[in-house]
Amino acid sequence: MTEIKRALISVWDKEGVVEIAGFLHENNIEIISTGGTSRIINDANIPTIDVSDISSQKEIMNGRVKTLHPSIFGGILADRDNPLHINDLSDMKALSIDIVIINLYPFKSEAVEKNLDLKKAIEFIDIGGPSMLRAAAKNFQYVIPICHSSQYSKFIHLYNENNGVISIEDRASFAKEVFSLTLEYDIMINKYFQEKSKNINEINLGFIKNQELRYGENPHQQSSFYLHKGKNTLFKQLHGKQLSYNNYFDIESAISIVYEFDDLACSIIKHSNPCGFGKGENNLKAYQNAVSTDPVSFFGGIVAFNHKVDFEVAKEVNKSFLECIVAPLFSKEALTILKAKKNLRLIEIDKERFISNYKNNMFRSVFNGILFQQKDGFIKNEKNFEVVTIKKPTEKEFNALLLGWKLVKFVKSNAIVFNDDKRLLGVGAGQMSRIDSAKIAISKAEENNLDLNGSIMASDAFFPFPDCVELAAKKGVSCIIQPGGSIKDEEIINTANRLNISMILTRERHFYH
Repeated sequence: MTEIKRALISVWDKEGVVEIAGFLHENNIEIISTGGTSRIINDANIPTIDVSDISSQKEIMNGRVKTLHPSIFGGILADRDNPLHINDLSDMKALSIDIVIINLYPFKSEAVEKNLDLKKAIEFIDIGGPSMLRAAAKNFQYVIPICHSSQYSKFIHLYNENNGVISIEDRASFAKEVFSLTLEYDIMINKYFQEKSKNINEINLGFIKNQELRYGENPHQQSSFYLHKGKNTLFKQLHGKQLSYNNYFDIESAISIVYEFDDLACSIIKHSNPCGFGKGENNLKAYQNAVSTDPVSFFGGIVAFNHKVDFEVAKEVNKSFLECIVAPLFSKEALTILKAKKNLRLIEIDKERFISNYKNNMFRSVFNGILFQQKDGFIKNEKNFEVVTIKKPTEKEFNALLLGWKLVKFVKSNAIVFNDDKRLLGVGAGQMSRIDSAKIAISKAEENNLDLNGSIMASDAFFPFPDCVELAAKKGVSCIIQPGGSIKDEEIINTANRLNISMILTRERHFYH
């Protein structure tokens, strides 16, 4: 390790740059700098050496090329114990550089978050910055790389504590941060190019552990939640015990359902399937409608609201055992009531933030590899639905059909739901045959004294036979919504006509495994 004599500073984010430059100047460390960074430092009466004075090359190409020069990289990469390296520096009339302080162009905030097209986005791809940081990190025995303003105070503390000597362990720590940053930066750019090209040939996930979970699918399984570095979770836990692996799936399903609707709605999830859904003129009525779907199975479920949870609904919800309540907001009075149960998880998820950050990609591990698909966010415009029967649905029936079509997307295949225009009446999920799902849905509705007469039936995929239509007709179903696409479509439509049932084909399927 050598004495620190010279620093290179070139930063996009100018926060704290005057302070760190002032500290270096006070300790007789020369500062080499560029453009806007140099001007800000000079305005604070701190002298700098311009990069072009070292390289004898002015900035070119609108600043795209200013530090990419052997005199700069030689000063960073030179092995101070290698005479050949020192001679090369001397021949170039270059100076050794002992600290590199650089932060990168803000590709995330300027390109990703503003969703720029590629032509504009590339202007926020840093080339010189990552190159100099990596060079300094490689040569960490002699050069200290500082890649974020949050590290300034750490460097100052170490310098003062050790009279200007930075240990090899601390130098390695600074280097490690550089390689983590540049890895994340490159992954982010790579991902952006792939998304813009709609052609994902390579997956670089780049996730880091966000938190340990209570357990996995079962208590004997360890589990963790990972996020991209610098990202925050889309929800805030206000109260309750630690989340488990299954909680994450159920919370996402619950809030995804209610955020499909603008009017007041409540969903209840058990094992990733909706076991209750209701609309209402207020949260209390919406919740009561959701509970009525299955007053037994909702025990221990995840309940989600798409509007603020107030005192009245909190008082009612608190009467039952629930795992979790999810909402955009909770009133102070509601929190006072609900926090009385120490284990009840209370989760806030802002609708706008959830929707704007909800990624369109899904990854699953299988056979030691990864399966990729886009999330099933596709719901065709209702104007493109095709009424294929003689009988046409009324406006009220059509609204019920749309509700059923939104709900069935969240039910495990084979999926059948019965509902009216206000609530879910029966669910059949995850069966090997569609008729069994229909039978289960009917059985659940009848167990809970829910009248299916005049209801609608939604199916996530086509009917292979007319049996589900015939069974639904016996229970008084008036309308059916399904994708179509079976070789028996004509026979199934004829059956619906014979039984005086209206039928809509959506021409889209919603399998959910």
